[in-house]
Amino acid sequence: MVIGDIIKRNAKRYPKKAALIFGDSRYTFEEFNNRVNSLVNGLIALGLNKGDRVAVLLDNCPQFVELYCAAAKGGLVLVPLNHMLSGQDLSYLMNDAEANTLVFGDNYLSLVDSIRPGLSRIKNFIIVGASSEGLINYEEFVSQHPSNEPNLEIKEEDLAYLLYTSGTTGLPKGVMHTHRSIIAITLNYVITGGIKHTDVTLIAVPLFWMAPLILNIFPYFYVGSSLVILKEFDAQTALEVMEKERVTATFVTPAQIISLLDYPHLNKYNTRGLNCVWFGGAPLPLEVLKRAVAAFGKVFNQVYGLVEATPVSILPAVEMVLEGPPQKVKRLTSCGREAIDTEVRIVDDYGRDIAPGETGEVIVRGDNTMTGYWKLPQITKEVFRDGYVYTGDLATMDEEGYIYHIGRKKDVITSGGKTIYPVEVEEVIYHHPSILEASVFGVPDNEQGEVPIAAIVVKEGKSLTSEEVTQLCQQNLPSYAVPSSVIVVGSLPRSPTGKVLRRLLQEKYSSK
Repeated sequence: MVIGDIIKRNAKRYPKKAALIFGDSRYTFEEFNNRVNSLVNGLIALGLNKGDRVAVLLDNCPQFVELYCAAAKGGLVLVPLNHMLSGQDLSYLMNDAEANTLVFGDNYLSLVDSIRPGLSRIKNFIIVGASSEGLINYEEFVSQHPSNEPNLEIKEEDLAYLLYTSGTTGLPKGVMHTHRSIIAITLNYVITGGIKHTDVTLIAVPLFWMAPLILNIFPYFYVGSSLVILKEFDAQTALEVMEKERVTATFVTPAQIISLLDYPHLNKYNTRGLNCVWFGGAPLPLEVLKRAVAAFGKVFNQVYGLVEATPVSILPAVEMVLEGPPQKVKRLTSCGREAIDTEVRIVDDYGRDIAPGETGEVIVRGDNTMTGYWKLPQITKEVFRDGYVYTGDLATMDEEGYIYHIGRKKDVITSGGKTIYPVEVEEVIYHHPSILEASVFGVPDNEQGEVPIAAIVVKEGKSLTSEEVTQLCQQNLPSYAVPSSVIVVGSLPRSPTGKVLRRLLQEKYSSK
């Protein structure tokens, strides 16, 4: 099976059912499939061939989902771009991907014009929205081409998506995913989440990120569910849409969960239809998870994965025990057990399995992994060893196979010869009821080598001093793990995927 088969099948089985909902706009599966086919046939008419890369610079919209599906149906490779990047960074990504076509929103016209001279490989510029001289208008383009099924041979091993990493530790790397890996990922979530064709899923995160691709679009399209798209997230709009469209499932980041919980009129909205909330991208503190379950019910499923391999593990809602034997309650702090048809191991620096409870690197093997990094054979070789993807993540695994994520190898703090894992310090800090967010990171120190520092965000309307946080840590942590200083900030720097950018905090406070 290949990705395009999903779209074609839904048009046959559920032709008049809503496939996409965006504001007041609705597209049935039949209409959606026809538009996708017209788009594919149009791109072929432009001269695009199998394997050509198509870059996309769009805000959340139905056309973005159409492009994800059309590229797969046409044997093309979609390259979603982070619209928060600078023009220089966007130029680098498009040139690195060797894309020959760019589809972009009219709100990015001036940006595209400014970098166009440096995009020597881009031959086709397609604009979504208002027409502009010298550019192909997306809607006119779709309407001008036939909606018959394209007669193309697509294989499971064909490249489907080139997904660039955030580049927080160097230049972004293009992660290659095939039809086989996307289908394997899709089936994992369909089975684990018990997804049904009656579900309605809300896309609440940016579509250029991998998460909506593999947690909203294809798992729910696979069974014929409807997709609702938010242009951008804010708590009030998300709650309004959940109630109006009777949303049953969504994916949210921990930061979005906190935003929903802190929305003052949360209880005003009917969200009882929610039966599955996926979350991931960053750890969710235990105290926040308990608040979330109290507010929305036992519907939260934690996903642990990377762009290179996902899912690595899943902690489903049924295994989140809030009260009971300590060993079961402890699972709340885990990210679950290895995903279906996925092999996960925790190994030492020599690639040897370690005993339960010991800390090591997470490595993963399965059809749900990338095939490698685009044009980076040496780095691919370093990450792929004996068929396993070495994730760079540290974790422990208990005797029942539950994985406890500790953090990135590069984030570990070594102070006076002692190892400090930031997430363990953060868990203690989050016990304070006035804490909204916290991040612990290491900075250079002449005597200890490194010392931990905590940056905290205080909840609106609450007051908290640095001394209070320090005292809390002194009462619950060994002395070497207590932050040497606590800094109150207005917000934490985050990537578009919701991960705190510790590197930026380190750079800012290392000289202070």
